[in-house]
Amino acid sequence: MIAFVFHSSSRGVVSRLYSAKIRLDGWIKPKVFALHVTDKRVAEQKLWELVQESEREAAGILAPKQSRKAAQKPLGDLLTAFLADVVAKERSPNTVKAYRRTLPKLFTRCGWHYLRDVTPRSFTEWRVTSNLSPKFLNDVLGYMCGFLNWMVRQNQLLANPLRIVERVSIKRGRGHRRALSSDEIERLLTAVPPRRATVYLMAIYTGLRRHELNRLTWGDLELDLAVPCVRVPDSISKNAKPAALELRPELVQALKAFRPELTQPFERAFFGKVPNMDTFKRDLTKAQILPVDEHGRRVDFHALRTTFGSHLQASGVSPRAAMEIMRHSDMKLTMRTYTDARLLPLTSEMAKLPSFKLPDVHTHRHVHAGAVCGQNETQPVVSGLLLASSQPPDNVAFRRTEPPSEPSRLSNTLVDSIRFELTTSSMPLRRSSN
Repeated sequence: MIAFVFHSSSRGVVSRLYSAKIRLDGWIKPKVFALHVTDKRVAEQKLWELVQESEREAAGILAPKQSRKAAQKPLGDLLTAFLADVVAKERSPNTVKAYRRTLPKLFTRCGWHYLRDVTPRSFTEWRVTSNLSPKFLNDVLGYMCGFLNWMVRQNQLLANPLRIVERVSIKRGRGHRRALSSDEIERLLTAVPPRRATVYLMAIYTGLRRHELNRLTWGDLELDLAVPCVRVPDSISKNAKPAALELRPELVQALKAFRPELTQPFERAFFGKVPNMDTFKRDLTKAQILPVDEHGRRVDFHALRTTFGSHLQASGVSPRAAMEIMRHSDMKLTMRTYTDARLLPLTSEMAKLPSFKLPDVHTHRHVHAGAVCGQNETQPVVSGLLLASSQPPDNVAFRRTEPPSEPSRLSNTLVDSIRFELTTSSMPLRRSSN
């Protein structure tokens, strides 16, 4: 261990204040601390306190100084610094909004004022009485863990106290969205007014989210190009990446009829025209579409994006191309969450399998007198006479009349008066007579 006090200097000028240099065993480089005192005895006393503190921190007995300072600050101040860092990293505006709206409410309802108040028990007790949906509860846990993990990376917290809290289980097949079939899409577009039908068609053919549609301008819609497209700016995209989506001719024709005359490029195209949930439910009722089916799967406006992804897969679009069109960064999200397996052409895909059949040698029946050549393969033989039928009778019992008086009529008598009974038992057949 190395520890001493000294006067620091800068550009040849020696400072009047003392500084301390400490290097404990195991440290790669020494650390310099400003003591802000001019008396050597006071400086040596501070040096001794720093050495003790550093040794306790190295042994894990004492939390680092930054963590101790953060523990004394209110959670609101720490959250402000976190949000400033999130904005500086240019995260999605919706992500920043979710942090800003959710976390302060969580602090209040859980009774958290300082970091020491954040415990797994307090969070789970609030979760039990919250009466919120499982998905939203998992989202809240994710937001809080994102904040606490940021504190750990900033060396202001030793470990995330909520890392051991398990997520709420979401039962498969319940509460998930489903896609609309082609027949349901036609009924929906027919049942609603033309202007609202254009909004639905835009969502079905592009997969744009509600907030993206509300913020699109007419300048983002390139309808007069050789290849018409809609340009989604990074400022409104969920993944903060710009994208250009090609438009179908049917959609281009509908958008040209939808666009008012003398519109300016900066004017929003769909703002105020995207229906709310109540209007959407009324439109579903007019189209005879259940908002929630018998399996608990719901149809809301975002289900039109699921419809877009499902029809891409059903139309034979490659998974990689579908992921790009859907603007996803993970293939699993495209293939699982945004693909409804009910719409996939499973029957026609099965028909694409090559045809296989057994060779002819395996299809011939082998007949051996008194031998079994597989289940239901052997035909009954009596005294070297084969029954005329090629298939064994279903219910045959041994029955024999009195021995004939004329040997010449033996064969005819056996065929006429003896029946057979097949059995699945391993015991030998037993003759029985009337």
